[in-house]
Amino acid sequence: MIEAALDGRPMPPTGYFDDDVREVAKSLASRRVAGEPLQYVTGIAGFRKLELAVGPGVFVPRPESEVLVDHALTRLPDGGTLVDIGTGSGAIALAIADERSDAKVFGTDASRQALDWALANKSKLTSTAEFLEGDLFEPLPEDIRGAVDVVVSNPPYIADDERTALPVDVVDHEPHVALFSGSDGTSIIQRIAPAATEWLRPGGWVLIEISPHLQTVVPQVLHRHGYTDVTVHPDLAERPRVVEARRP
Repeated sequence: MIEAALDGRPMPPTGYFDDDVREVAKSLASRRVAGEPLQYVTGIAGFRKLELAVGPGVFVPRPESEVLVDHALTRLPDGGTLVDIGTGSGAIALAIADERSDAKVFGTDASRQALDWALANKSKLTSTAEFLEGDLFEPLPEDIRGAVDVVVSNPPYIADDERTALPVDVVDHEPHVALFSGSDGTSIIQRIAPAATEWLRPGGWVLIEISPHLQTVVPQVLHRHGYTDVTVHPDLAERPRVVEARRP
């Protein structure tokens, strides 16, 4: 950001900056001190091999979701079709499309503001991922109904009454629609589970990122809707983080 303010001029000697550079630095520092997420301040969030643009109106991708991508990739067959529900900045969909150019990847989001970030990131990567605006599976093309190999999602999974426990830079700046999901944090997951069965092929997989305290509840939801081979995988800190299940 500071280099951009120099507008192509060489960096000045250590200890000296032009007034315009100092003003940019002070502005960025003030935003961070006020609690704005660092990724919003810099405009950049790293995710796997990608550098994504983020800002107000979109959830900042976390390292935990990289584990979700790992497991999704193992379930995605050659030339397969994957759908990312609640794509946000497009991090998951773009990472998978980047690492699996043979796959057909869709990302959906009900938030136009979030989807604009995904489309901006796609344009910088010349990605083949397709982003669609709408609720959950609603905007997907009918010709993939019953033929999707993998459904993946990092849905909102924080209970409404837990917001006071969140850091200020999260609860005061990131979109609440991407954070909170009802009284127990499962409202969106309760909708994804049954809806995914209509879009997955027989034997297809659904993978959902969860909060560790949902490690028992979410598998129960999936079992209730007829899924088999339900497994909970840990993140890099060994906390329960990804639930996967197979459609019979």
